[in-house]
Amino acid sequence: MSAIIVARDIAYEFANGRELFKHLTFSLGPARSALVGPNGIGKTCLARLIAGELAPTAGSIQRHAPVQRFAQHRHPEAISVAEFLGADALWSLTRERLLKSIDRDALCTSLSGGQWMRVRLAQALNDEFLILDEPTNDLDRDGRDAVVEFIRGHEHGLLLISHDRECLELCEDILELSNLGLSRFGGDWSAYVEAKDQERQRLSAALDVAKRERDAAVAHQAELRARQEKRNRRGSQLAAKGGIPRLIAGGRKRQAQVTTGKRDIALIERSDAAVRRAHEAFSELKTDPVMYADLVGQPLPAQKLIAEAQGFNIRFNDWLFDPDLDFNWRGNVRVALQGPNGSGKSTLLKALMGASFETRGELRLGNLVTLYFDQRCSVLDQDASVLDNVRAVSSDSEGAIRNGLARFLFAKDAVFQKVRDLSGGERVRAALARGLLSTDKPELILLDEPTNNLDLSNIQFLEGVLQEFRGALLVVSHDRRFLENCRIDRELALCR
Repeated sequence: MSAIIVARDIAYEFANGRELFKHLTFSLGPARSALVGPNGIGKTCLARLIAGELAPTAGSIQRHAPVQRFAQHRHPEAISVAEFLGADALWSLTRERLLKSIDRDALCTSLSGGQWMRVRLAQALNDEFLILDEPTNDLDRDGRDAVVEFIRGHEHGLLLISHDRECLELCEDILELSNLGLSRFGGDWSAYVEAKDQERQRLSAALDVAKRERDAAVAHQAELRARQEKRNRRGSQLAAKGGIPRLIAGGRKRQAQVTTGKRDIALIERSDAAVRRAHEAFSELKTDPVMYADLVGQPLPAQKLIAEAQGFNIRFNDWLFDPDLDFNWRGNVRVALQGPNGSGKSTLLKALMGASFETRGELRLGNLVTLYFDQRCSVLDQDASVLDNVRAVSSDSEGAIRNGLARFLFAKDAVFQKVRDLSGGERVRAALARGLLSTDKPELILLDEPTNNLDLSNIQFLEGVLQEFRGALLVVSHDRRFLENCRIDRELALCR
């Protein structure tokens, strides 16, 4: 398989001298490859280097074909969809599916986030090597299916940066970027997960052995000291009775102390070596940072009202839902709001939070402590620090709050970062921390596309937390696996 992109010993360093990565050597061909790694590790920066948008600090990148990078974010222009696509845009079934129900004469600035993403994807369909950076963010189920179809059929080389496991399963090899460099795993996502599990098991076993060696060394050291102290007491007792001259007894004691000291030094060295091996084995695990929190909460009574709608609708230029909504949610329900982009899922969540709209019909809301998490993390004060955002809703001491924030990977001086300076994944963690560390613990959680800016390890964390949550849960998400793993038990399909 001929290489389209060849990178040799590349490094990248920021203007302030911080080194992002170094000594990366790899090649990419016409296969479907994926680039994975935790938030902030440099995946997008590496994609920009491959595309030629940035120059490496060291090393070289050769491109034997045109390379196009599909950026995660791009502001829409005040031009029509048809103008954006261009007059020479080639027809394809995938492009038509992406553009389904989108008015070609509409201004790009009037499109919803998901519609704009689909138009951008349709414009990116060509015969170049393509880098897709989170292409399924903001897409509805139909849009995601179109992306999956496109990835499956693209024959000109593709590098996917994504946390969408459905898309990752289509890739033929996985590149993992970590603080130890770049590693390549042959096979699809399932093969990668299996290989990582085996690696974790092997290195975890090595870590356990190292810890046992350290503990055995410390225990042996204590035992030797106890034995020597017992011999010293016996010698002192004999000397006191006159059995051993005091001079000889004193000399033996001093010699024993020297011998014990040498043994102690040897044992300490052995113990320290075991500890070093333990730390080396732990660092070798290359475990992605995973936030964790205690969010079990209290179960709600079975008849506790969450929300009830009878003939309910919301008016903008026209009535939003067709037909009107009727539902009755009580107790510890787990509901997924489903529907295409623009069908009103986010608007309904806002209505459930008590937002004022022109409406008809009836919507009754329960009196619940609610955590609302939207795509923009708007619950956060952008000009305040992470610490101040939590302090605004918590009666705990600063020390307790900082201990809590450490559980969300905001340790030491990281708590003083301004929200506006955080990455997408960090904003998600900060918003979750603000809600979960508040004095009033949530009984109802509303999540609007919560996985859009999370890396895979933290998606899995969030799934685990929501599995254990005993309250009510309403989720807007098009990620099938995420919904399955959150134990969603019912759906409300919205139409437009």
